Amino acid sequence: MLTFESIRDLERAEKDSKKMQKLPADFFEQLSEYLGRKRDIKDKSSTDIIESENVKNIVKRLLEHREKKLVEIVLMGVRTGLPPENLTKDEQKAFLSMTENIKHLRSMAFSCFEGQRSPRFRVKKDIPKFIGPDMKTYEFKEDQIADIPKPLSDFLLKEGFIEEIK
Repeated sequence: MLTFESIRDLERAEKDSKKMQKLPADFFEQLSEYLGRKRDIKDKSSTDIIESENVKNIVKRLLEHREKKLVEIVLMGVRTGLPPENLTKDEQKAFLSMTENIKHLRSMAFSCFEGQRSPRFRVKKDIPKFIGPDMKTYEFKEDQIADIPKPLSDFLLKEGFIEEIK
């Protein structure tokens, strides 16, 4: 159960570390419950009101630290292929989307040298992890924009999992 002190400790740890810190899996649910308890107090003292405002500011700073780190993790992931650590489910989705968009941007930039543009695809439904014909591991989320190499793209198009973006 979250308390003012535990929320503050999470924010401090995030601020003081260069790496993304692990949040409780149900952090946002616990945060919602905590704020709900504060709202439900019938005799709100000025201390409760101030504490609620402080928590909002602390959480805002916590998320800002995490957002900055997420962008850095995306860039590192594109450059090195290293998987991210300690991301929430929503941050993981953002990571995958941003990574694919940056990879596509790079692909477009370098394809100019070759005089060709690689097609982009929109994923129509989630595709769990699998090994492609090139022996690389793939995983796609619904509405993700992705560069998918042939012959994998041909197969996924034929099966209705993706559509080409023109």
